[in-house]
Amino acid sequence: MAYHGPLGDGTILPTRRTVLKSALSVGVVGGIGVSWATAEESERQRWAFETDNAVASSPTVVDDTAFVGGADGTLYALDAATGETRWTFDTDDYIFSSPTVAGDTVFVGSDDATLYALDVATGEERWTFETNGKIESSPTVANGTVFVGGWESFYALDADTGEQQWTHDATVVSSPTVADGTVFVTGAGGSLYALSAATGDQQWAFETKSSLHSSPTVVGEIVVFESLRNVYALDTATGAQQWAFASGGRSSPTVVDGTVFVGSDDTNIYALRAGVDGSSDGSRVRLGTLGHHGDRRVE
Repeated sequence: MAYHGPLGDGTILPTRRTVLKSALSVGVVGGIGVSWATAEESERQRWAFETDNAVASSPTVVDDTAFVGGADGTLYALDAATGETRWTFDTDDYIFSSPTVAGDTVFVGSDDATLYALDVATGEERWTFETNGKIESSPTVANGTVFVGGWESFYALDADTGEQQWTHDATVVSSPTVADGTVFVTGAGGSLYALSAATGDQQWAFETKSSLHSSPTVVGEIVVFESLRNVYALDTATGAQQWAFASGGRSSPTVVDGTVFVGSDDTNIYALRAGVDGSSDGSRVRLGTLGHHGDRRVE
């Protein structure tokens, strides 16, 4: 039984319901091919909400609501305590972008090449912005501007209206962060860009020799990100390399009290000395998105 769709290697996993139906059809329920939850797993699970396809989007939980996109093309707003549906919003393609909440608006991109701005309590559409390629980047918001990457460009949009403010020519599947008036974003082509948040002018670029999927994080005067080969720390003002650690992957690092936490394709999770004191700062930290630490604070 084949399931097709762009989930990393191009495969969309069958749902639990589909697996169960398949098992029943061949008579292997309770035998090889079906894994039943243990008593401990059943006790640990608070609730489960089944969608119609795999879920690769990362949930964002704000004010007791969990927002998450599905490969079935639907954005779900679920009661964080019970899993009950508060509202849903359908797009025309897969949602791999993780939603971002700023104020009373939730922003999410879709493989239908559209960024959506929706009301948080109702799911009502406020505006949409269409691009020429898929949007798998998770948006970030700073000073009334939404920054989001697409397969053919990187965009800065007015958060209230969706009006385009500027673009930068780069394929971006990671999520940007904004600190001190600069947008830091990795391009799939292998470069980390430092762009003016106001104008989009390139301040500097740092080229690696591998594709970039990791989202950068800023702590003090360094920006940290991961390539498929190394973890890098660069000077935020000049892009000069401060250090590198020879292990890589697609994990987005975060820094807490001078320690970089990052996952790797070599099967390890690393805690690395950042070389500076302090913790991650920037728009994604203040929004509380993509696993960043601390309380949620909206700019």
